[in-house]
Amino acid sequence: VKTPQLLNTFFFYSCYEKEDNMINKKGQQIIGMSFETIFSMILIVFFITIAIIVINSFLNTKKCAEIGIFIDRFNSDVKKTWNSQSDSHLFKANLPSSIDYVCFANLSRTSNGNFKQIGNELSLFEGRNANTFFYPSTKACEMPFNLIAHLDIEKITKTRNPNCVPVKDGRIEIIVEKGFDDRLVSVKI
Repeated sequence: VKTPQLLNTFFFYSCYEKEDNMINKKGQQIIGMSFETIFSMILIVFFITIAIIVINSFLNTKKCAEIGIFIDRFNSDVKKTWNSQSDSHLFKANLPSSIDYVCFANLSRTSNGNFKQIGNELSLFEGRNANTFFYPSTKACEMPFNLIAHLDIEKITKTRNPNCVPVKDGRIEIIVEKGFDDRLVSVKI
């Protein structure tokens, strides 16, 4: 007599347990994956996104460092040339490929020559104590203009203002020279 009642009780609890599991797994049945799998996928996407952001940040830092190194090296090279009696040599450097030109300009004069359009854009920096500019300035890591001491900017911009040197495949070459009777250093483009 007690056996059927025991079976009924067992049957009732097992059905209740199945129904409870069905309710808990209803969301899993819709997607077809467990919560752990979904959570793991979300974590993987999160970590990949963070990794991409960090790598991009390092690449941008590298570009900004290249610009800063160019400015320091060019400034030192011009100063060394200025200190010499006379000199003429080829200055080579690396720049980010996002920079198209390094321009020498006298912003107190009107733009003329082949790079007049670039000169019009560089006129935004008029009033700044600068003679060397990177174009496009938006890609120059907040260093779009610089003052390189001892440059004969009047001579450099005599026929073209600004006078720009193209950056080819991340490389730039500028002829830096000073004659025996020159007070300042000029660049040939």
